[in-house]
Amino acid sequence: MDNSPAPQRPRLASWAAALFVAAAAASAIAAAGEPLPFWRSSLSHTAWTARDGAPSDPNTMAQDRTGMLWFAASDGLFRFDGVRFERVDEVGGHKLLSPNVRALALFGDALWLGYAFGGVSVFDHGAVRHYGEAEGVPSRSIYQFARTADGTSWFSCSGGIYRLDGARWRQVTPADGLPAGEQPALVVLRDGGLLVRHAAGLFRSVPGTLRFRQVPGPGGMTFSQLNADGKVLVMKYGVMPQVFDPISETTVPLRLPDAPTLPYSVYRDGRNGWWIGGGDGMRLYDPDFNLKKQLLAPQSFSGVRVSEGPFDDREGNLWFLTENGVDRVRETRATVLETPLRRADFSVAAGAEGDVWIGSNMTVNEAAPHAFAIAADGRRIDSDMPSATASTRDADGGLWFGTFGGIWQRRAGQVRHWPLAPALQGTAVQALAMADDGRLWVSVVRRGVHTLQDGVWLAGGGHPELATRTAVSLHADAQGRLWLGYTGNAMAMLWRGKIQRFGPTDGLAVGNVLSMSSRRGRLWIGGDQGLARFDNGRFVMLNDSAGQPFAGVSGIVETGAGELWLHGVKGLIRVGAADLSAALAGGGDRVAAERFDHLDGHEGVSAQLRPLDSLTEAADGRLWYATTSSVGWIDPRRIGRNRLAPTPLITWLDTDSRRYRAVNGIGLPEHSRNLQIDFTAAVLSIPERARFRSRLIGQDHVWRDSGTRRQAFYTNLGPGDYRFEVMAANEDGVWSVAPATLSFRIAPAFYQTVWFKLACAALLAGALYLLYLRRLARITARVVERMRARLEERERIARTLHDTYLQSVQGLILRFHSIKAGLPDNDVARRQIDAALDAADAVADEGRDQLMELRDNHLCHGELAPALEAACGAAGAQHGVAFSLREEGARRALRPEAQDELFAIAREAVGNALRHSGSTEVLALLSYGAAGFTLEVRDHGRGMDEEVRKAGRRHRHWGLTGMRERAARIGARLAIYSTPGAGTAVVVTLRAALAYQDRR
Repeated sequence: MDNSPAPQRPRLASWAAALFVAAAAASAIAAAGEPLPFWRSSLSHTAWTARDGAPSDPNTMAQDRTGMLWFAASDGLFRFDGVRFERVDEVGGHKLLSPNVRALALFGDALWLGYAFGGVSVFDHGAVRHYGEAEGVPSRSIYQFARTADGTSWFSCSGGIYRLDGARWRQVTPADGLPAGEQPALVVLRDGGLLVRHAAGLFRSVPGTLRFRQVPGPGGMTFSQLNADGKVLVMKYGVMPQVFDPISETTVPLRLPDAPTLPYSVYRDGRNGWWIGGGDGMRLYDPDFNLKKQLLAPQSFSGVRVSEGPFDDREGNLWFLTENGVDRVRETRATVLETPLRRADFSVAAGAEGDVWIGSNMTVNEAAPHAFAIAADGRRIDSDMPSATASTRDADGGLWFGTFGGIWQRRAGQVRHWPLAPALQGTAVQALAMADDGRLWVSVVRRGVHTLQDGVWLAGGGHPELATRTAVSLHADAQGRLWLGYTGNAMAMLWRGKIQRFGPTDGLAVGNVLSMSSRRGRLWIGGDQGLARFDNGRFVMLNDSAGQPFAGVSGIVETGAGELWLHGVKGLIRVGAADLSAALAGGGDRVAAERFDHLDGHEGVSAQLRPLDSLTEAADGRLWYATTSSVGWIDPRRIGRNRLAPTPLITWLDTDSRRYRAVNGIGLPEHSRNLQIDFTAAVLSIPERARFRSRLIGQDHVWRDSGTRRQAFYTNLGPGDYRFEVMAANEDGVWSVAPATLSFRIAPAFYQTVWFKLACAALLAGALYLLYLRRLARITARVVERMRARLEERERIARTLHDTYLQSVQGLILRFHSIKAGLPDNDVARRQIDAALDAADAVADEGRDQLMELRDNHLCHGELAPALEAACGAAGAQHGVAFSLREEGARRALRPEAQDELFAIAREAVGNALRHSGSTEVLALLSYGAAGFTLEVRDHGRGMDEEVRKAGRRHRHWGLTGMRERAARIGARLAIYSTPGAGTAVVVTLRAALAYQDRR
């Protein structure tokens, strides 16, 4: 009997048609190598519905090469990266023909879409090909695509099956061996042929042809699934599922577990698990049809009907589509044990034979919960022992348990019991430890610490001070030391009959001491505020790589492989052996750690009071943990890892004014200062742990860690070319092989262009030149004014000398002449007066010469060479000395201020030569060089006196000093070379920039 209403049949066929992709995925998994083992740990289930952005009533799904999942639905085409569903209205810049997408397939990199009312689109590497009625596609809903080994493309629709023949689609007709009918379902077999599920039965393509022939099997229009073993699962509503074997071409019924009604849907996943839906969600069965997991709607599953599934993605996750959304099932790293209902606050203790004892400290409507064990082979072992609040193991492998009111011992299957001492009754045991002398140390709530040996209780173990305070935790190490942990960073150690106490001054900063463990001579202490180790009499804290403490550590295990495992309030923590050894060897206080929390299957919070410890290592190496709500285990040797490197994708670039789809070569307008770049990567198992790093070449010098954020923001970017790069890592830190890149260019504003900058530079240079000319004019005017003032001063001094000094000297000479006239000719005094008058005439002549020097303004009128030739030639004629001037190089105009000073220096040097050298000729040499100008005045006289050469001037004469001052004023270098009996040379050199007016 068909249980489905007739109006739903077209819809059911569309569900089935899309299963080709899932079947192909399962086939690919099996073909890639060894089949995946059946689900080994607990399963994590997540559902997404419309309120999470998922498509409503999705039809089918597929996965592309980057790992992204694609969904076809009546409300659009969607893409999913594990975190966010993105509706896609265009692919490669090409719009979809319709938002109502019914069929979806990926052949290579080509995305094939089929629409609800006809039409096919093929998007391939940025190009698109649309097929409509003109290309043979009917105006019917497209349900499924398929591609056979010969490269032929097929689709099924409400009007039958069509194949692509060149550029047109042609319908498969009865002449091709397939009866007329609606909504056939397609399956591509292992041999690459096509199996058609038709209302009239099963039909198989004839190899090497485009024809079909009928094979044994039931007809119908519901789905057919290709299993990993190559067989086809055939469903027909109201009939037991059938299995078709393409090799023998036989069909046999599938034997399912007993159920009140026939299943609504049956699927087989790539791990040989059976998923059976009865119209209320899904149930997982192992290969022998033993029930393993129930996901029932609406609490644990998104819908009551499964329209597609199971779809295996490349990370090993399983996906289902329902009428309400999308469901994902994945294997967790931690396995949660199925515990009795109405229990909480669990405890675990590992026995020597591989058994693990489990208790619960709290029940709801159940008195005196008993402990039970899980044997090494998985069997459950019940007992009459009450659930423990504390436990420990002795050297012989015996287990000791502390309960409310007593002590229990289990050894070799035998159980013994001792009640608490009368003074200790009415409360629970907090902690236990077995010392090497055979005494059991017991910490009792509000009663302190006591010992039990051979049935005898001893308060404080013979140390009265230990009986006054309850220890939160106890531990006996291999060195024979008993450690007692208290609240408030306090500990005590009993060793060889002596008690030593520790506190914050000894480095203890773990807060309340909840757990202790020792191995390889190391003692670890865990508390609600951190983790520490005992090292040479002090406690050294150990934090994670970020410097944060490990909070709420109530369980510690150092495994045989050298790994350190902690159980804290946020789950399990693993410190690798290599990282731990490096941290201990280097004396560091930080270590890299891996966390396992609710994303890995861990449920609840580790106990922070009782029962402690909350973590234990079983004989087979598995670590069992207990929380407030669950008991579970994890195998450190078999932790599932995702070795698949994600492929990063850049999706959008946003500016303040517009959104751009991420394609290389985007041109952004001017003033695009603030950018937001969206990126992602398909990490489907634990997307919450995906990490990203990015950089903007042209702005960033190093990679920036984005953490889990899938966006990058940039502000105040200038114009230019940029390239954004992003890398992604999955939950196990496997980074992408290559970054995703996006190149774009920000156009410059007119004031940011090169020509504008050049224009501004030219204006600035012009302004600076004008300022230079203005300053030069001001300096020139100041120099002229200074020269004018100097000339006026010289003229004033000359007038004063002429009107006063020389006149007075002349008057004295006349008086001495009159005195001489009154003396006899042969008078001795007359001869002395004549000598004095000769001296006075010489003084008067020198005064006149100085007066002429003052009256002559020393300014060079005209060019330097003619002016020197005129002035110095006349002076040489006066002194009877030949003066000559020679020029080397092409004559160049000199700067006025430089020419005046050179003229004065040359006149002074020539005057000195005429007066003091005794030379018969004096030469002036002017050299016009490219690098500079040189003035040289040379004579062949007696040379400079040794005293003058050493002093640099004649006594009470300032000519040489004046020449040096003039040379310094114009930036010239003056040098005097003199050799006794060979003459003197005065050389002045001046750089071209300071000497010449023109610049060559």
